[in-house]
Amino acid sequence: MSQQTALILAHDVEGAPVRIGEAMRITLTASEESLDRRFLGRWGIVVALVYDEPRRQYPHEPLVKVRVEGLGEDLFFPWELERAPEWSWRRLSGPEGSMPLGLHWVH
Repeated sequence: MSQQTALILAHDVEGAPVRIGEAMRITLTASEESLDRRFLGRWGIVVALVYDEPRRQYPHEPLVKVRVEGLGEDLFFPWELERAPEWSWRRLSGPEGSMPLGLHWVH
């Protein structure tokens, strides 16, 4: 029996459904019983892509690690997340593409 190691990436992956640093809102889904309800409807930032079974999931099916200010981090399926409209990022970002107040880049 071989033991497979999870792959956790804190950088963008070509073919992944989300990007690191992207603003996301956690939405109600069919798998709501497994979701910490404190996160529902809250906005957060994608901080990592987690592949529990890299050979099967990479690059298209990661779990998405999202950081929500005041709550911490949790893992979500991509379909449990909703992107912020691009216009809101352009409006909220600073002159050099800095993050909006309360949101932080993760390196």
